[in-house]
Amino acid sequence: MSNTPEYFANLKDKFVTIVALGDSNTEQNHWTYGSLCWAGMLPMGLYNVFPKGKCVINSGISGDSVESGLRRLNRDVLRFNPDIVIISYGGNDCFKVSLETFRGQLLEMINVIRNGCNSSIILKTPTPMIDMMTGLETNSIKIGETVYQTDLAAFSSVICDVAGKESLLLVDHYSKWKRSMESPCRQDIIRLMGNPQHPNALGHRRLYHELAPVFNADNYFYYDWQRILIDTEAF
Repeated sequence: MSNTPEYFANLKDKFVTIVALGDSNTEQNHWTYGSLCWAGMLPMGLYNVFPKGKCVINSGISGDSVESGLRRLNRDVLRFNPDIVIISYGGNDCFKVSLETFRGQLLEMINVIRNGCNSSIILKTPTPMIDMMTGLETNSIKIGETVYQTDLAAFSSVICDVAGKESLLLVDHYSKWKRSMESPCRQDIIRLMGNPQHPNALGHRRLYHELAPVFNADNYFYYDWQRILIDTEAF
């Protein structure tokens, strides 16, 4: 039986192509220390969502922003004629452009994708920058001798606002992670980070778990080594 969500009902009987477009927290890179990033986990969770098959293409690039993403849309998104595009930006944009410029660029990206391939679009907010001593949000980061200030809350709010006004699906990682900081165990969030800006392997498991409900995807699939280690006598 298929678990295809109603808003993807038109894709139930076809092979589905998904493109993940974003920055270093989309790209498969060294911050997961050899484990899969959230986009790499997605195909495993979709096994019972799109019965005719699926392909997830990771078009994330470290250091990318909406502005640079716009320049590569033809090469890295449109040529695949995707059924679904997942857009994950904000973490670099917040250091480079104003809120209104970011909003305009994001709307332009959405319109180009809609006109180019009529894909369903999912927007994702970035995670907060994490103080690696306290587990709380920080709005500054030091690179070399330069300290950069930003306001990820405002950029995440723009993403949420655009998703609402454009009737797009939304995964608001920023708000979910901020709520975790209200817990007495808030320092545990440090265990999810490779550095203040980049989730590690555990952090990407959380990113996947927050995205999975949009697809009705399996949240609790096992890796092969986990199956091997299950104590069958306990069941």
